Amino acid sequence: MQRYFSLSNQHIELSNDDIYHILKVMRGKVSSTFEVVHLDAIVVCEITSINPFAFKVIDVYKEDKELFNNVTLFYVLSKGDKNEFVIQKATELGVKNIVFLNSKRSVIKLSQSDFERKLVRYKKIAKEASEQSKRNIIPDIKGLYDLDKIPNELLCDHNLVAYELESGKTNKTLDFLQQNCKKSESISVLIGPEGGIDEKEISVLTSNNFIPISLGKRILRTETAAVYALSVLAFILEAK
Repeated sequence: MQRYFSLSNQHIELSNDDIYHILKVMRGKVSSTFEVVHLDAIVVCEITSINPFAFKVIDVYKEDKELFNNVTLFYVLSKGDKNEFVIQKATELGVKNIVFLNSKRSVIKLSQSDFERKLVRYKKIAKEASEQSKRNIIPDIKGLYDLDKIPNELLCDHNLVAYELESGKTNKTLDFLQQNCKKSESISVLIGPEGGIDEKEISVLTSNNFIPISLGKRILRTETAAVYALSVLAFILEAK
């Protein structure tokens, strides 16, 4: 059953895009059903009229598809459609926050105004990925910050940074995740640019309690590294 998110906390309200999707993409008819995330519940609705569009509530239930830990992805902006790919996959993998960064070795650099223009598209991708993966929330997308000037309020209880000079065995990474992350604690992972993270930036990160970790022996593309790191993280956290 297709899932949507209510625009209002007061009552179930769908966007025009959602209604179009129900009627035109999903080919909804009278008696067709869909579900809406409203507050902390899943509301099952049945279409009662096509024109005008109307529906009634036929069931309400609760479920929790979220990770026990709040996970933040810090991601240095990449070129092409890689940012959109990472948003989609990070959402499917359960992150709560996605924070975009500029760095010294960024392939591209955006101004705050340019980023704000892209943010509308980014949020739409996160919403659609949340609906597809049956999430209870839509991740919050934040930015744009310099890698060495991340605001303290965005940091988590545990902060990790994938660092190419740490490449090799992943024992340290595995041990840390298994032994140090309690269910009540938040955790972040930072993925740098294709050219790697500058030594001065790593120094700033470690001084802010970021822990350099290895993602294995191979050097990964940034979008691969993000998906790999979040997959491992989600797997370990959900095994607890």
